Amino acid sequence: MRTTVTRESEDEEEDANQEEDEEDRVTGTQSSWTPDLHWLTDSLAIGGCFPIERAAELAGSHGITAVVDLREEDRDDEERLRAAGIDFLHLPTPDLLPASTDMLDRGVRFAREHIERGEKVLIHCQHGIGRSALLSLCILVDQGREPLDALLHAKGAREVVSPSFDQYRGWAEWLRTRGKTAPDYHSFGCIAYRHLANG
Repeated sequence: MRTTVTRESEDEEEDANQEEDEEDRVTGTQSSWTPDLHWLTDSLAIGGCFPIERAAELAGSHGITAVVDLREEDRDDEERLRAAGIDFLHLPTPDLLPASTDMLDRGVRFAREHIERGEKVLIHCQHGIGRSALLSLCILVDQGREPLDALLHAKGAREVVSPSFDQYRGWAEWLRTRGKTAPDYHSFGCIAYRHLANG
């Protein structure tokens, strides 16, 4: 699995993907595209944004049948996703901030409904670091994982998973509504930000 370490390198990769897409349109060829996603389970993926021109490939080659987009600054083209057979939920959330508890509940329900039907779901924001990580953690807890185990699992699958302090607080509040206790912030930070300490 490919791991992206910094937002800058993700931006460079996104630019390269866009250039590749443009070349494909001009030459009529199909390049080998690798989406910026990592699988947390057989049916749940987390990642960054993707070129909407790749929606059919996302569905066909990667089996994605449902997408949750947490970006406030942009959003996927729902019509083009649906044309590719992909269901869509938009939960607009500012970067570095948590989705509301209600939005997290909506995202968890949406993912659960699709996963229970044997489908594959992609949760994404711009870079797959914070907003999508927060919702993915909620989904993992909904599936039965303890909160700290959910974080360890997500971090093991995608090293850049690192919700902000505000997103941690949003997760703690969501967990409280589920009768669960969040790990203390020190324990959370030791896992979520370990990639920064490793250089």
